[in-house]
Amino acid sequence: MTRIAVTAALIAASVFAGAATAQSSNAVDPSATSFTGWVKVTGGEFELYSEQRALAQPFSRPCVSGALPRDLQRSSADISGQKVTFTGKAVAWADRDSPTSLDHAGSRITNECRGDYVIAADSVRVLRGG
Repeated sequence: MTRIAVTAALIAASVFAGAATAQSSNAVDPSATSFTGWVKVTGGEFELYSEQRALAQPFSRPCVSGALPRDLQRSSADISGQKVTFTGKAVAWADRDSPTSLDHAGSRITNECRGDYVIAADSVRVLRGG
C-alpha cells in the first residue's frame, strides 16, 4: 500500500472507532436512581444531555430520553435548557408496552434519543449555577 492509502485507512478506522464510542456513551446505568445533565423538553418527553452545547444541535447524540408523570411533564417546558437532576428509574427500551413508545404515569416516551434505556422520572430539580 502507498503511504496515502495507509493514512486514509487509519483515518477511516479512527472515525469508525470514535462513532462506536459516541454511540455507547449514551448508556444509562440501569441501577441508577438519579440522572443529571442538561435538559431539552420536546413534546411529551425530555432529552437529557451530558453537555450544554448539545442542546443547540438538532438531533444531537448521545442523549437519554425520558418523561415525568403526565401532569409534571406538561408543566415542565420551562426547565428546557437548564441543568437538572431527575430522580426515578431507568427502564429498558426493550420492555416498552407498544412498538413505538412506553407509558410512564400517563406520559408517552418515544425514545427520540434511541437509547437502550429511558428514564421514568418521578421528580426533577433544577441545579442553580450549573
